[in-house]
Amino acid sequence: MTRSALLFLAVISLFSLACGWFDDELTDITYREKVPVSFPINADILCPEGVDCSENSTNAANDIELMEIEFDVQIDVVESMGNAKLQDVASRLRTIEITSIDYEIRDNTLNFDLPDIKIYLGPKGTEKHNAAGALELTTIPSTAAGKSVSGNAPTVAANKQSLNELLKTLQFSAIPYAKPVIKKGKPFPPTGKADLKLTLNLKLVANPLDAI
Repeated sequence: MTRSALLFLAVISLFSLACGWFDDELTDITYREKVPVSFPINADILCPEGVDCSENSTNAANDIELMEIEFDVQIDVVESMGNAKLQDVASRLRTIEITSIDYEIRDNTLNFDLPDIKIYLGPKGTEKHNAAGALELTTIPSTAAGKSVSGNAPTVAANKQSLNELLKTLQFSAIPYAKPVIKKGKPFPPTGKADLKLTLNLKLVANPLDAI
């Protein structure tokens, strides 16, 4: 091939790239980031309605259902990642994918077992796990009273695509939901605290040509 022909092909390739003909995979940029989310659990707000939890500890005569664990934590993905460079990338995101979820329950002084805790994600401002748009993300397995544990929690397979679309908004609610119970013969009232920490491991794909 002649030198002039090669030059012509190079010019055509650059022109095509600028016009978006080859802008799909060749120019994608992948980032891997971690988004931490903390859920403080406090036994003081779990006392059943109409029950005096200020009395001295006794052993429960029967199973006692506590108040449900349910509250919202508002997340800003870019802010949580603490990477200023991603501010510019945010407007050119193509996909966000949750690759894995790490969890840790630490500083656990609760005197009752934590049941399985389901974690939901919803649009910004969502406060309830069953609100419109809320999606089940994962389940944190039950934890014995006073124990600190860690592990990896699987993403709910059926919700992966919808969760990824929600994450692309970069702002969302995270909501834990569980129904703790003090079993018959165990100490009552509920006391103590624990901190549930999640780390969402994300893969973000952006394309600089999307800003053209």
